[in-house]
Amino acid sequence: MERDPRHTAVWRKRVTRRDVLKGAGTALGAAWLGSSLVGCGSSTSPQATPGTGSGGTPVPSGPKRGGIGQFSVPGQMTHLNAQEGGDQNSTGILMRHVYDHLFNYDYINGRYDLSLAQSVEEAPDHMTYTFKLKPNAKWQNLPPVNGRNVTSEDVKVSWDSYAANPRLTGKQIFTDYIDHLETPDPQTFIIKMKQPFAWFFSTQGFGAPHPTIVMPKEIIDQNLMEKVAVGSGGYQVQEFDPAKNLVLRKRPDGWHNGPDRPYIDKLVFTVISDTAARSAALKAKQIDQLAARDKLEAEEFKSYGPDMVIRKERSYTPVILLRSDDQGFFKDVRVREAIYNCIDVKDLIDRVDLGEGEYTGPVPPFLEHWSLPQDELKKVFPHDLKKAKDLMAAANWDSTKEIEFKYPSDQKTQLLVEVLQQQFAAIGIKTKLVPQDTTTVWTPDTFQKKNFQLTAVYRLYTGQSPDPYLQHYTTKGRGAGNDARWSDPEVDAIVAKQLVEFDEAKQRQIIIDAQRLILSKFPPIVKPYAPFVYTANWDYYHDARFEQAYVGTFGGYSWIDSDSPNYPKR
Repeated sequence: MERDPRHTAVWRKRVTRRDVLKGAGTALGAAWLGSSLVGCGSSTSPQATPGTGSGGTPVPSGPKRGGIGQFSVPGQMTHLNAQEGGDQNSTGILMRHVYDHLFNYDYINGRYDLSLAQSVEEAPDHMTYTFKLKPNAKWQNLPPVNGRNVTSEDVKVSWDSYAANPRLTGKQIFTDYIDHLETPDPQTFIIKMKQPFAWFFSTQGFGAPHPTIVMPKEIIDQNLMEKVAVGSGGYQVQEFDPAKNLVLRKRPDGWHNGPDRPYIDKLVFTVISDTAARSAALKAKQIDQLAARDKLEAEEFKSYGPDMVIRKERSYTPVILLRSDDQGFFKDVRVREAIYNCIDVKDLIDRVDLGEGEYTGPVPPFLEHWSLPQDELKKVFPHDLKKAKDLMAAANWDSTKEIEFKYPSDQKTQLLVEVLQQQFAAIGIKTKLVPQDTTTVWTPDTFQKKNFQLTAVYRLYTGQSPDPYLQHYTTKGRGAGNDARWSDPEVDAIVAKQLVEFDEAKQRQIIIDAQRLILSKFPPIVKPYAPFVYTANWDYYHDARFEQAYVGTFGGYSWIDSDSPNYPKR
């Protein structure tokens, strides 16, 4: 299959960035971000290409303002503290739509969108970054801030609050790299670094969505974060019931990133826990978009009507985690090597994802500039059962002991672990499947407390740069962390080396070498393949995340054609 060029944009942008950053104190503004972006105060709007939708419906020549977007949330939401939680919860929704950042990362196009920041200067030695805030960046006109300007002190208090919270992860960007923060005036925010960091402008650097969110200092100082959400983004909270819904409306006083955006007037996120109910809601146009379980469900969605659009793209990988510290059953490298020989990746892809997937290494295949070739990755999982059994015998594995195989109790993960259970049994690894509720048990106990010997999950690791994926194998595990308590000094050293290499060609070779070294250790964080995923949406809903030249995740570019005959009047 031809690779999607959208996923190669990030490394080309990093080359462009380095060209722009030649010389002392170069300002990063519109030229760096690209003329199609609106992050620096331009009023330019992105334009869609005229044509027809899948059902023959005319497609407008550009985005329209108005309409109500309706979406589902798979489980009960938590609270309003956008520093905490994941993207599928209220906290992730608020992080994207209500709050803002100095700059945001466009996941699809590999670009950065200056948002609260009007400009940024990077010193030649990469040790100082100076941000100037937009003079028109204001908090929503709600208590306790009542529409005042966003200040550098808000940024500092927000980042300090995140770094001080013992419950939060991803704090290493603050503790490992920041020496101190300066706020010489309300519009100037300065970061002084402890050491150079080649991935400063990345989703696991200072574009990390949750850690670098900016909140009003009043909400933090008064300990209101879980109860009050007042941001500087394009939407404000209209209604919130954790068991029912979260409703956002376009802020009436306008957003600093342009008078048009966000285009959609209101966003409604409804809790729909049952998978069949979510499908029924999509069919009835009660929600506008839904991720399909697999290719078969995507075909079912397609049958809902000629105006249904199905999008296929590479996704993140299922991950098998093997406890390998001093209390781990998988500390012996021979046992781990046996598992790599035991796993039949083609069987997994065929049975779990209906043949829709690619082999993967530490860096996923959609980051093709940084990932290992498919032919090389296939050799990592040779499916040699004789060799696997010999390795298990050499390690004196006790085939009578039963290991609890814990996992989130969703339908797809259930199928994944059932297939893995059969494959493991072929070499004498006896397992007992233990399904757990994702929110109340698996995430807080099994995963976060590392209370497992064996677990598997469709782990949505984020990042459009290779660094966060490599960090999962290091002792400190910046970002999502080291999920298996594994440590290897050689791996730590080579991953650290790429962090301070600003020459893109040299850095790429380090990253390729790092992956080969990691795989030679048969790491207990096993990523066998990356599936393709399908998302269905009605053709009146234009999701900016999938459109070229749109800043989709945070930029407010998604829009609804409310004049379409297919749009249900709401």
